Amino acid sequence: MRIRFLISAICCVFFASGERVLGQVEPVEGPPIFLARELLPENLLRTDFYSVSQMVEVTGFAYEFSVESVYGNYRVTGKGELLKLLHELEVIGQLAEISQSEAFASSLSTSFTDPVATTVGVARRPIASVTGLPTGIARYLGGKLYQVRRGSDKAVSKIRSFKAKGEEVEADSPKEKGQLRASTSKLSRKHLGHDSAKRKWARRLEVDPYSDNLRLQEALGRIAWASSLGQFAGDFAVPSSEVFSYAGKAQELVWDRPAHQLEREIVGNLKKCKVDKYIVEAFRDSSAYSLTEKTQLSLAFLRLKESGAVPFLVEFALEAKTKEDAFLFLRTMGVFVQYQEEVSEIVDIQEKRGLLVASSKNGYEIYPLAVDYLHWTPLVYEALLSEELKSDKREVWVSGTVSPIAKLRLRHHGWEVFDEVER
Repeated sequence: MRIRFLISAICCVFFASGERVLGQVEPVEGPPIFLARELLPENLLRTDFYSVSQMVEVTGFAYEFSVESVYGNYRVTGKGELLKLLHELEVIGQLAEISQSEAFASSLSTSFTDPVATTVGVARRPIASVTGLPTGIARYLGGKLYQVRRGSDKAVSKIRSFKAKGEEVEADSPKEKGQLRASTSKLSRKHLGHDSAKRKWARRLEVDPYSDNLRLQEALGRIAWASSLGQFAGDFAVPSSEVFSYAGKAQELVWDRPAHQLEREIVGNLKKCKVDKYIVEAFRDSSAYSLTEKTQLSLAFLRLKESGAVPFLVEFALEAKTKEDAFLFLRTMGVFVQYQEEVSEIVDIQEKRGLLVASSKNGYEIYPLAVDYLHWTPLVYEALLSEELKSDKREVWVSGTVSPIAKLRLRHHGWEVFDEVER
């Protein structure tokens, strides 16, 4: 890795075809290629259930991995998404082994003698692709991902469109309670304890019960049926539930509480932050975020409540059109919360050139970038060296790694650079 960085630095010095920004010629740094063992511990590269390819490209400032598994092949974008997938593959393997036991087979067989239980089968579905955020971060740096402005016509029209959909459903209103009763009656599996059992197994195995990994959902569903109807029980310990981060707290809530209760808490958290009720409804109903992600965001918003920027941030969140956009926003909020808890209070959050920027109590402007590997390209320096982002005290906080060249150029232009900040 040191040799690669040295070669990159030499190329930076002698590169003759750079582009001129703010009167200076800037070098152009191409995306590197890494070996998986440089990025992951050896014990995570290969198990009985999967194998990670050694060659790792950087695409759109994110690592792109190839994974072969007994359950199919994956192309995974983003180190965080890879680690999540690898753990889920291990869990699927564990559940497959459990399902082969005599006790499990007996419980599942007994459970499906009940005519009610057979109304919801265990479907086999194709494996979904796993992607991260490269297209989202490219549009974000280009100022084209989010176009929200406080008090803008677009924001106003958005609120009006939500209002036109009808009256708000209050968290504890008779209307909502009636809907919940009807939903519960319709989904008899809730009476049978299926959803509760699924959450408990997800807790034991430390996975997200609302994961979009369809193989994981199938495996959890099968063992939840066996547990709720056949009284099947695993013999492994439940991990400690002590957590300190807001993300960890969100996951604990998702494991412990049913979906309708989580939705009620999400609504309540946003109201505490003085978010317009129609925007609250829109966020609650957004398809871009999973229930787990909405819970995590609502807790992040509570941490940032005193900045007064939460109503703006929720509108910003609603601009996400894809899962990649949503994941990018979620990680960006994580950096803001981390900065506030570890460095200084955030007193405001605004948008400049399409990028979110926090103003801290100590007088700095903080720009979070949720990327795996930030290298010096026209897209990066045209954004970060633009006139709109000029400031005497500005910091860029990068979730992953900043290349030596990018660090050198950013510091040369007055930026303070912090990388590998994601906890």
